[in-house]
Amino acid sequence: MSEVPGGLRRTFGSPRRQRVVPAELPPPPGLLEGRDADIERVLDHLYRPDADDGPRLIVVHGEPGIGKTAFVTKVAHLVADAFPDGQLLVRFDARGDGLAEDPLELFVTALKGPRDEAPEASERERWYRDRTRDKRILVILDNLSDVTRIGPLLPAGPECVAIVTSTTPLRVRQRQLDVALGPLPPEAATRLLDRLLGGGRVAAEPRYASRIVTAAAGYPIAVHMAGTVLAVRKNWTLEIAVRRMREGDGGGRRGGLAPFAGVLDLAFALLTEQERSALVLLGLLDDRRVEPWMLAALFEGAFPESTGVTPAEAGRLLDRLARARFAERRVDDSSGLLMFRVPVYVHAYAGTHSARMLTPGQRDGARWALDYDRRRRAERRAEDALRETVYRYLDSGRLDDALTTARESLALARERASTLAEHEDATAGVEVGLTLAALAELYAELGWIDEGMTCVDEAKEWGWSSPHVLARALRVSGTLRQRHRLVAEATTDLLEALRYAEGADDRMEQVRVLRELASALALSSVPEEGTRYAEQARQLCADGGTPGTRHLPGVLLAGAKVLHARTAFAPASAALSEAERLTADPDIGQQLWRPWIRLEHARLLLSWGHADPGRRLTLHDQSRRLSLSALEGFTALRHRYGCGHARLALGRAYLAEGKVDKAIPVLEESRGTFRRCGDRWIEADVAVALADAYRRDGQGQLAVDLLAAAEQTFAKLGDVDSLTTVGHLLWTYESSLPPEPLIPRSAHRERESAEGPPPLASASRTVNWPLS
Repeated sequence: MSEVPGGLRRTFGSPRRQRVVPAELPPPPGLLEGRDADIERVLDHLYRPDADDGPRLIVVHGEPGIGKTAFVTKVAHLVADAFPDGQLLVRFDARGDGLAEDPLELFVTALKGPRDEAPEASERERWYRDRTRDKRILVILDNLSDVTRIGPLLPAGPECVAIVTSTTPLRVRQRQLDVALGPLPPEAATRLLDRLLGGGRVAAEPRYASRIVTAAAGYPIAVHMAGTVLAVRKNWTLEIAVRRMREGDGGGRRGGLAPFAGVLDLAFALLTEQERSALVLLGLLDDRRVEPWMLAALFEGAFPESTGVTPAEAGRLLDRLARARFAERRVDDSSGLLMFRVPVYVHAYAGTHSARMLTPGQRDGARWALDYDRRRRAERRAEDALRETVYRYLDSGRLDDALTTARESLALARERASTLAEHEDATAGVEVGLTLAALAELYAELGWIDEGMTCVDEAKEWGWSSPHVLARALRVSGTLRQRHRLVAEATTDLLEALRYAEGADDRMEQVRVLRELASALALSSVPEEGTRYAEQARQLCADGGTPGTRHLPGVLLAGAKVLHARTAFAPASAALSEAERLTADPDIGQQLWRPWIRLEHARLLLSWGHADPGRRLTLHDQSRRLSLSALEGFTALRHRYGCGHARLALGRAYLAEGKVDKAIPVLEESRGTFRRCGDRWIEADVAVALADAYRRDGQGQLAVDLLAAAEQTFAKLGDVDSLTTVGHLLWTYESSLPPEPLIPRSAHRERESAEGPPPLASASRTVNWPLS
């Protein structure tokens, strides 16, 4: 466990991560030139001894593109350690000063503990001031133009700091620090361009470098844009770049555009034809916030004769525009959805090209298509949309598409919930709850245990009145608890989920819950009880027509797990073979189940081989082959979590065959995969297998270290059975280690004379820095 200053703390004794210190700073800016004096002014203000009654306030103002956000981010990272109670950030750039959520609600959510009750809307400001009164917190309000909104968002503590960025000066209090950012001087802008281009290109063509810097008008964003587009074209001379700027200018400066429009011309000239079309279409938007589906709709309306652009392709186009600095990436905090924002100067620039490059019919068609898609999305029922997109993508193994669509659906559901009338809140809450449950199911599939549980908790809060939401949320909770072998808790959640699913008369949800109940009981000491639930699920599938057939592979897999636990190897193998046969039918659309079924078959054959010495070699060989096949399937689906499981099964098959040299690299790679996923139980489980491989390879101490780490993890997760098993292994491994040889005193003196005495431990000292 590590604790990042001002970042994530993990509370021991709990299986869940608990974010008790918000750390919302964006990554540090790459290159910052010509701002040293302004940074010194800010640091002097922060560290001056005479404090105000309230928090210190800094207002940074300047025109769009002048580098306010980069400047503030740089300062915030310099002083982040001085604010161990957290750093809060809110950007008022999605829709002017408007936000989908109340900024105070965002701050309260970030600051409250896992067991704190969220205050009512009328009590948020008082709660926020009470919570920050004795804290050291840094608050950043980015791109805020309404001075009346600042007061309620200021923390109360005298050791807190608030930094506001704005396009215009704002007077909030007498003793605030005002920092006016202007264009960079030519020397600083030239240094920045030189650092971006490298290779001595500026020194080789100083005359044309100067013209590029002049075209940038001292705006850091313009210098960065020119450097970005030229850095990837190393065969270009700066003279060619200057010529391209002149060609794009059309012989004169266009009114209403940024002073650095010449650099925009240069970057625009280097885009592909499709990227130029995308940028031109963005000029038709009334709102500078854009999601991939919006750009796809604009393409469809403006160019109906073309093959069209899918939302996924539109997302890639927006990403390329962001790399060229024509757009900015944003992540929606509530859903994790990647979206984009068009800067104001790019929006104006794209608007001039839209008027010039698109016909009136194309402009009208693009706007009509966008409005139509927006209405269609708003009117679509959440459950139908999830079934047609998220769950269909999930079943077919298109995990990236499923995740993106689920996040888009969540952002849309939250937006609708914030705009619906008060009497419709229950309906809106159900939509948000259903979408959160779908997102939690995706997180469970990807092995993101903590993120999944967070979505489950939120889904239950939003959909507390809906049996549909509660059934799905509790089912996913049971699945996640199974991953950590909390079988009793999982069974409790799943039985409750079954009651809600029966109350909602949702037969296919009953199938899913019964399937998970059978899987959970297969891990218990009484696996035979899972047989009844597996049979109930199979009967519901038989009576459910085509939807039932689609769910049958998962039900057969769960039944096979129960048979495996009961050592009924032959029937379990037959059930898995039938399940895999069903997944081969493209009409069923259950490709995701196929590698999981092969993985379970590999585990089954490995156990069968241990129990049947006469067929051990054949069964272990088949297990290895099926593990490789499962690994190929997960790799094709880009399913990293599944790949980790397949490598674990493959490593165990190699160990069963005595091929330790092949087992070790496979298990090491599996452990590395799980360390990046978030499932701590399986990470500890693969550590146990890797410890066995190390012990056989003669690396006893490494094996002991791995088992000790696994023992700690199982203890934190509350898995008593695994803890007992690993404790016994640890005692056995440690007992087999050779004793460390004693070094005679004469040998100690000889070593000290050759190496010198060991260094003394540094005395502990406390640094009294007011903000550190």
